[in-house]
Amino acid sequence: MKIKNVINNINRGGFGIIDKVECEDGHQYARKTFAPSDQFKDNQELCNKLKSRFIREVKTQTLLPSEYFIPILFSDLNCPEPYFLMPIAEDVFSNEIDNAKKENKYPEGLGDILNALEFLHNSGLVHRDLKPQNILKHNGIWKLADFGLISQDKDILSQTITTSNNAYGTVMYCAPEQTVEFKRITPQADIYSFGAILHDIFSKENRIPYSQLTAEGEIGYIIERCTKKDKNKRFKDIKLLRSKLLSFISKPKIDSNQYDEEWIEKFKNVLEWDNDTFESFIFYLKQSDTIQQSVFFNINQDILNYLYSLDVDSFYDLSLQYLQWVYNRSFDFSYCDVVIDNIYLIFNLSNDIEVKSRCAISASELGRYHNRWYVMKYVVKMCNPDIDDNLAFRIAMDIELENNNKLNFVRCVERIDLTINSLHKEIEKVLK
Repeated sequence: MKIKNVINNINRGGFGIIDKVECEDGHQYARKTFAPSDQFKDNQELCNKLKSRFIREVKTQTLLPSEYFIPILFSDLNCPEPYFLMPIAEDVFSNEIDNAKKENKYPEGLGDILNALEFLHNSGLVHRDLKPQNILKHNGIWKLADFGLISQDKDILSQTITTSNNAYGTVMYCAPEQTVEFKRITPQADIYSFGAILHDIFSKENRIPYSQLTAEGEIGYIIERCTKKDKNKRFKDIKLLRSKLLSFISKPKIDSNQYDEEWIEKFKNVLEWDNDTFESFIFYLKQSDTIQQSVFFNINQDILNYLYSLDVDSFYDLSLQYLQWVYNRSFDFSYCDVVIDNIYLIFNLSNDIEVKSRCAISASELGRYHNRWYVMKYVVKMCNPDIDDNLAFRIAMDIELENNNKLNFVRCVERIDLTINSLHKEIEKVLK
């Protein structure tokens, strides 16, 4: 198709130029031309690879259904500067995000984006460069564009993820594994990028590239789940993500007190929870003192064993919250025995050094503050000379970090007629 006139430039990226053009048929189109920026032109080998990638992905996108993807209407891939024509977009999703924030509403199109991603993933494909600038409105539907321009090739990837000429730069949407896994990027990379887009929508906070993201309220759990650093802990597929997100968007907004009441009620059936419910609970637990005060008094050994069997990482999160709660409050004299039994079970179940160390620290505070011998004996058990040297070092370090910790441990051993040499040598050293 012959181009009669270049009307104006729409955008300039690191590897291409998008112009608004008029063609011989009298219609206007967006033309994207392969044109590496000056910083890449000296590297001819890289430019050749980028050109081959551009041609391959144009051919791929031509085959994708137009209900999900911006259609390619015409292309010339054999000329010195390959290009293709596509419809002029009605809008860009970054504008939709900005307008939705100004009007205090949810943006349109999240379902459209998920539908397109699901089609890709079901076809064994991954977009790898999902960001607001690559989501365009066409015929009233939000569609994906620039499919697959982040390559699996290491040298191309290293250039692409650090090149940005816009406020929503690619690096801010790139999954952590894309910086190291050059041969096989999974759909979970797109799920991470989608979580970053949700962060744009629902949070005012700046973010650090490749990090786990969050926001206030229920949406924060969804964003966290999308952007887990471990890709295997993200939503396993678009179907599950869609269910969570669209359920959240569809229901009326509720205040934090209602969430507290809901989770306190749900905890009554904790032994029937699945892993997903447990992970959601941890998110709210971290944000609500009300939930902590209610559920922690109902923690028992059956519950701890069950939750450990559901998900170890979530169990560690729960344990750290519980141990901090114990450290910061007082209890009835006899209830201390229940608490230390829980702590010692956590200590024995856990292989995490931080959790095991906090067990000892919280137990020492519990024993010293309440002058409870039963508790003090467990402190010595968790710090005896036979514990792992690395654990002993961590406990010793945590003792040093807070002033009253030394007093706690000294009092615990002295009140049960022992001395600090009853403890591991690393712990004994900091107590002298």
